[in-house]
Amino acid sequence: MVALIAICVVFASQSEFFLTERNLTTVLRNSVDLAVVCAGMTIIIILGGIDVSVGGIVAVSAVFIGRAYQLGMPDWVIVPVGLAVGAMLGAINGYIIAKSRVPPIVATLGTMYIYIAVLFLVIGGVWISGLPGTLSFLVLGEFAGLPAGIWIIGGVYGACYLLLRHMPWGQRVVAVGCDEASARLVGIRVDRTKIQAYALLGLLAGFAAVLYVARLRNVEVNIGTNIALEAIAATILGGANIRGGVGSLIGTLLGVIFIKLTQNGLVLIGVSSLWETVIIGGLLITVLVLDALEGRRTA
Repeated sequence: MVALIAICVVFASQSEFFLTERNLTTVLRNSVDLAVVCAGMTIIIILGGIDVSVGGIVAVSAVFIGRAYQLGMPDWVIVPVGLAVGAMLGAINGYIIAKSRVPPIVATLGTMYIYIAVLFLVIGGVWISGLPGTLSFLVLGEFAGLPAGIWIIGGVYGACYLLLRHMPWGQRVVAVGCDEASARLVGIRVDRTKIQAYALLGLLAGFAAVLYVARLRNVEVNIGTNIALEAIAATILGGANIRGGVGSLIGTLLGVIFIKLTQNGLVLIGVSSLWETVIIGGLLITVLVLDALEGRRTA
């Protein structure tokens, strides 16, 4: 929170447009899909896992949504298509990790390349553009005087909070993240919990793809390129422990806001967009180093 206030002060002093209502609304609309993915990433990191293929899941889901639009399918079919594709790909990740005992970062790195290959095979290196804006209200609309993005983020994070903190399944996720061996000994079905958690992340990635297409009305060739890095960075910046067992959805949401405001502020003051990834990566390394030092001190 202190860092968030600090960057707001710095960028506001450098650009008169930074704290305007129009700019903040634009930042919110551009943050919705990342925020949705980060809710699922928080659960995965609490579980003790990680998913670097989430950008590929968003991309493949968006491609299927775009193709469904081109085939003339109605909205009530298109949205479930995106959710189903995302959930299926996430479940595949979970199954590979749970059954093969392959480290999550290795397994999802492999599936990431597969999903990217699927993306290029389906769209042939050409954008899917000119899609109808029938779902644009999900991102660009307003309800009860508030931007639709606030309602979507509130609904997703509220549901994930209840699931994680007030349901037995959430307790199993935390138990597996704290000590997988002990979780098995007390009767928790660890493999099933992992598959379900990765499927949930995939479902949310599919929903993020719906929001992405609704906002931009096209599917780019490089869609989802940085979303995995940004999602992991926001979750870690928000206080999640990369070793599992600890995480905060509110902290993650603050991490999302921090990253998106930083990116927006850099654009407004004329810094090249190439520096965005450098800064986010540097922040991630800094937080991980501080976390490791704090862990050693506590031990």
